[in-house]
Amino acid sequence: MRLTAAPLRQICGQRRTLATFVERDIVLLRQKLNQDNFILTKPLNPANRISTHKGDISHSDIIGKSPRDLVTSSAGHDYRVHNVTLAEYVSLTRRLVTPIYPADANLIVSLLDLHPSAAHEAGKLEILEAGTGHGALTLHLSRAIHAANSQKPKPLPSPAPDSVGGEPATEDSSGSGQTESDDALTAWKASRKAVIHTIDISPKYSKHAAKVVAGFRHGLYADNVDFHVGDASGWIKSEHERRNSDQPFLTHAFLDLPATHDHLSAVASALKNDGTLIIFNPSITQIVDCVQKIKQQDIPLFLDQTLELGNNGTSGGKPWDLRAVKPRAAPKVQSGEESSDSVQSSGSEEPEKQDQNITRDPAQTLTEAKPEEPNWTFVCRPKVGERIIGGGFLGVFRKMNNPARP
Repeated sequence: MRLTAAPLRQICGQRRTLATFVERDIVLLRQKLNQDNFILTKPLNPANRISTHKGDISHSDIIGKSPRDLVTSSAGHDYRVHNVTLAEYVSLTRRLVTPIYPADANLIVSLLDLHPSAAHEAGKLEILEAGTGHGALTLHLSRAIHAANSQKPKPLPSPAPDSVGGEPATEDSSGSGQTESDDALTAWKASRKAVIHTIDISPKYSKHAAKVVAGFRHGLYADNVDFHVGDASGWIKSEHERRNSDQPFLTHAFLDLPATHDHLSAVASALKNDGTLIIFNPSITQIVDCVQKIKQQDIPLFLDQTLELGNNGTSGGKPWDLRAVKPRAAPKVQSGEESSDSVQSSGSEEPEKQDQNITRDPAQTLTEAKPEEPNWTFVCRPKVGERIIGGGFLGVFRKMNNPARP
């Protein structure tokens, strides 16, 4: 007997095939003769039209088409229909704030080194994203952990009319069905093996980001995300109270906040041992502020690496050397006179000799500074080559149980 492949709709349990576009899909249209002229549609609705300077295109003409089929505008211009990639979606959707662009989002996800698993014995992944913004990184993170979670339970169907009199179901039976659906959803949320806690201080931005996340492929990754509005440190405190425990519960954290250093202590208290904390700042000096705060308050975090993000599409994270150090000349300064001589002599040194004072060569006397040492400064420079213009900086930290040693 010959075996035949099952239809795609039977395999996926969906009412559609991935070969055709249906209502509520979002598609990308590219002009046939000019690939740089493209349009990201709103969710397809047979009653809607797309108005362009090249003529109108009806949504009904797109519904039922397959990827790479052509549709023709009212002015006679051909457009090719494409599925929307995640990178295209987060870059082209309407924005209220600047998003984290796909290349940078992919790098951040890679640095977190996520390994989601649906296995019963696997530990739960809980990731904090403070600074939801546009929701671009939220979507990338949710896609990365999606395999760990089972499918969300479907709502129970509405009660059918009475079979004898045709009367609608009673209010009690309808309310009972809704309660069962709510209970099933609550139980499913509690059983998730991976979840993104994303928080933003602005209700407007949080609501818009939730809409962006829910709009990608019919909300494919939306159920992995819990949206919160408020202060990151305040949310962590309330979460400890809700769980009735001071034990760390976060496996990873990402902070994109104006005053990141003010939240380091709270995040460290919620981060599990060896958990990864990544902070994003536009300026390298803000990363320095975080390192200073960690040393001054003895926060159990250590800086693993510092990376510069580039806006030219070629940077996978340019390494920077950022360390708190005790300069070799500092212990020799005994008086103001000697200090003045030291400054004058340092100006006449050759560049090669000056640079030796901030080298990692173990033969030098430069040592990593300890929090209790007053005479320390910072090495802050690119490791190789010239600086890439724009982009911002990532500081990658690790949680440690014993602050005395990394």
